[in-house]
This record gives sequence, structure tokens and C-alpha cells, in this order.
Amino acid sequence: MNRNAPHNDDSWEHDPVWKLLDQSPRATAGGRFVDDTVRAARLAGQPAPWWKLVLRPLPIASLAAATAAVAIAVTSWNQQVRQPDTTVAVQVTTDPHADEIADIAETEALIAAVDHIDEFSDNELVSLIGF
Repeated sequence: MNRNAPHNDDSWEHDPVWKLLDQSPRATAGGRFVDDTVRAARLAGQPAPWWKLVLRPLPIASLAAATAAVAIAVTSWNQQVRQPDTTVAVQVTTDPHADEIADIAETEALIAAVDHIDEFSDNELVSLIGF
């Protein structure tokens, strides 16, 4: 069919689609047409039972997905709340060997950092070096 059809109303009668439709065989209703139509109308008017609506796969899958999302959220929230405090308590001692022990501890921390350098961030490495 042409999009830019002429303004003449008779142009629709001469359309090739209408000619093909005129050549097609006519459809006739079968002997059970009325019975099938009435049965379809009765079935279409009846709502589905409530238990069929509840047991459909879509509500069950969405309920399972929502439950999993809530479980993941609660688990991650509990892990964030229960994380131990990472602050270090510093004690001031008057031991004469405290400076020597502190130097040894710093050296051991630097050696451990060299062995596992990927586990430290840049800020942690700078603070270990002391800059």
C-alpha cells in the first residue's frame, strides 16, 4: 500500500492487496463454532483460584530473590558492625631498652612488609618507612 495515496477515494478499490483478498477463499464457521465460543466466554470470565496465583513460578522466584537479597544485606551489615577496632593502644614505658626494642620492632615490620609487599597500601608503606 502506498503511504502517499492519492486523494481519490476509489484508489483503495484498485489496491493490489484488496485484489488478493478478493481471490482468497471465504472462511466459514464450523458446526461447533457456537459451542466453542460460548465455552471460551465462560472460561474467560472465571478468575483463577487463589492457590494457583500463589503457586505460580514468578511469585515464588521473586520471593526467593527478595529473601536472598535481605539475607545478604543483613549478613554484610552484621559483618560491618562486628569488625574489631583497628586502633593500637600505645603505652609509654620508662624502660631504658625501650628505644632499642622499638627499633627492632620497626625493622621486623619492614622485613615483613618486603616479604608481603602486595598486602600493604601505599599509605601503609610510607608510614612504615617513616616519611
